[in-house]
Amino acid sequence: MMHTKHFPLVLSLCFLTGCTSFPEWKMTEAEALQDFSRAGVAYKEIDTNKGSEAAIHSVSVGCPGNTEKDVLVFIHGSPGNWIHFWRYMKDPDLLSTFCMIGLDRPGFGSSPGPLPDVDGQAKRILNSLYSILSKTPKRKLVLVGHSYGGPVAARIAALEENGVTHLVLLAAALDPEKEELKWYNRAANTGLARSILPADLLTSNMEMLPMKEQLLAIESDWKKLKAEVYIVQGGQDTLVSPENLDFARRMFPSRSILREIYLPEEGHFLPWKNFSTVKGLLLEISEKRNSAPSPQEK
Repeated sequence: MMHTKHFPLVLSLCFLTGCTSFPEWKMTEAEALQDFSRAGVAYKEIDTNKGSEAAIHSVSVGCPGNTEKDVLVFIHGSPGNWIHFWRYMKDPDLLSTFCMIGLDRPGFGSSPGPLPDVDGQAKRILNSLYSILSKTPKRKLVLVGHSYGGPVAARIAALEENGVTHLVLLAAALDPEKEELKWYNRAANTGLARSILPADLLTSNMEMLPMKEQLLAIESDWKKLKAEVYIVQGGQDTLVSPENLDFARRMFPSRSILREIYLPEEGHFLPWKNFSTVKGLLLEISEKRNSAPSPQEK
């Protein structure tokens, strides 16, 4: 039995990593796929590099053969999985507009790992997208990254021949100077914590420990971004500093940020609490003209 003195650690980690009332946080993959079926949403499970350590598991919806629709890719935070964007992937308006792909980052869901490396994850995910999109016609490629998924998405958009046309960052942790380890990160790295915490929380903490140094290492590459950037940030976010918005303004290429949505009274859980705002932004992007080639056009 867990000693009562350890309750504060567990409760703090629970709060900080998403023990919330949002159904997406409690839903299993089987339940999410069953829900798609009941709603008449055709889906496809995709496992690129299956059987290897580089495998990435994803689920696509709204992607019939030879579709001309734009591609929308969701990259979740830490911890998480593709189900965190289940509500978007079943939305009729988004389904009629986009071919949507939700993926499990390395070490989460059904993707093997862990891989606590922003750059390494970006390259692995981009290779997976190449495999999925290589035979599809020309269209936009929109990446949505939340929290830790934000720098992963942005890193993808800064790699060579990435094909990303639009980048949407939701409470994205970009500024290395704001990534100081908290007491619970150190506590979760002890033998005791590793014996009582679930695997996804341990994987999440593994990602947090080297994050500051990793962001410093890729900081100069933000000038390579060619995608149009959209940023949504909450002013009351206690997990990702709102000052990350200022960092993006300084470090991203001039005029690359097309729109900023600053929500002064909102916190970290933007994809769920502010669904209408994020959905509206995605539909706004769908109405814009293509501005860059996607991976399949190499």
